[in-house]
Amino acid sequence: MKSIFKKILCVLFVALTAILCAACSAPGADSDTVKTAGVTVDMTVTESITETEGTVLQTETGFDTIAPAAEPVCFSWENGDVTVIRAFSWGPRVYTTSDGALIAGYETSEGIKTMISADHGKTWDHEAQASFRPDKTCANVNFFEYGGILYLAYRATGDQDDGFYTSLQVSCSEDLGKSWRRHSTVCEYLEKRHSFKGVWEPYLGVIDGALVCFYANDSTKVTSRQNIESLTWNGTEWTDRQIISKGVKHKSRDGMPVWISLSGGGYALVIESSRYADSGHPFVLQLLYSEDGKTWSEPADVYIPTAYGSKAGAPGIAELPTGQIVISFQTDEDATVKGDTTSIMKSIISDGTAVSELTAGNFSPSDSVFGTPDGESSIWSGIHYHGGYLYAAAGTKYGSSLNVIRLSDGVQR
Repeated sequence: MKSIFKKILCVLFVALTAILCAACSAPGADSDTVKTAGVTVDMTVTESITETEGTVLQTETGFDTIAPAAEPVCFSWENGDVTVIRAFSWGPRVYTTSDGALIAGYETSEGIKTMISADHGKTWDHEAQASFRPDKTCANVNFFEYGGILYLAYRATGDQDDGFYTSLQVSCSEDLGKSWRRHSTVCEYLEKRHSFKGVWEPYLGVIDGALVCFYANDSTKVTSRQNIESLTWNGTEWTDRQIISKGVKHKSRDGMPVWISLSGGGYALVIESSRYADSGHPFVLQLLYSEDGKTWSEPADVYIPTAYGSKAGAPGIAELPTGQIVISFQTDEDATVKGDTTSIMKSIISDGTAVSELTAGNFSPSDSVFGTPDGESSIWSGIHYHGGYLYAAAGTKYGSSLNVIRLSDGVQR
């Protein structure tokens, strides 16, 4: 019954958003046809840069082609293909490199490692060591390819004799992930032992032709809450620290930033916010928009958990060729016992409204990515779109797991 109800909601969401967005299509412009039958919504997505006219740009997925504007769509993860990337690992992220391969990065007891797939995540090989701080706990993997180099950012943290150390590190690969070397330290902080304060969750992208790293900073040397900040690589070092979202101003522990360059121009940033902690929601999801990547809007709510005492955090973000935004996250809103160990990965998709105007009312009902049962978890996740495939990765009881939906050839496969 729950599955049928979800399918009905999905179909209604597509029907309503198609009506709302019909006026957005230019007269006479080519657009894809959307059909609904059960939970399958037809959608044609460009698979090759050379075969379809569209805008070629560098996005969070590297070089991609955004097809001409299409009708809004929705999908169901229960129709995806679930595989395990690697057992005994967690915190996975995936990314498509310029040769079309899919690379996965994940946390192990020996630091960050990567593997490569040539068949959209069905099989994996070429495991390589990608972190170079064996004396620290390494986590929060993030990929970005730029200027012929594949970058991998991560955090390295841990207690040492003189205090609690946190840093953001970058590794780089010149063979698209088959091997890695140390690139740079973005920033580092030293706090009191066992304080668990410092810098977290690096996320790379490009603004004005320069590599930029967004991250969360709750160092006591910087704030009494937590900020979203950025630093820019000038070819030699990371400089020009900017505060994107100020926790003290928002009375919030703003954290876990994920951001992308949008196909239509501008940038979208999703964070987790503790603004409503006193109202029964320890964390909610908020979105910020910027036209130039420098001046950002105030955070707007995009997801608040349905149950009192529940949280939604650890977001991911991707843009579809329709211009719709898919946001992934973990939540314990359906769990009998609350906490990270019973949180599951879900996603929501926008209705085609301009990103600068998005609020919670512009998103679909949430969809469980792995169908994780109550009492289990699918956490510390990420989402990625490229070339007609939508990928969701999370840590499950099986290890680093992947669910793949194909959105191409007019059907969800």
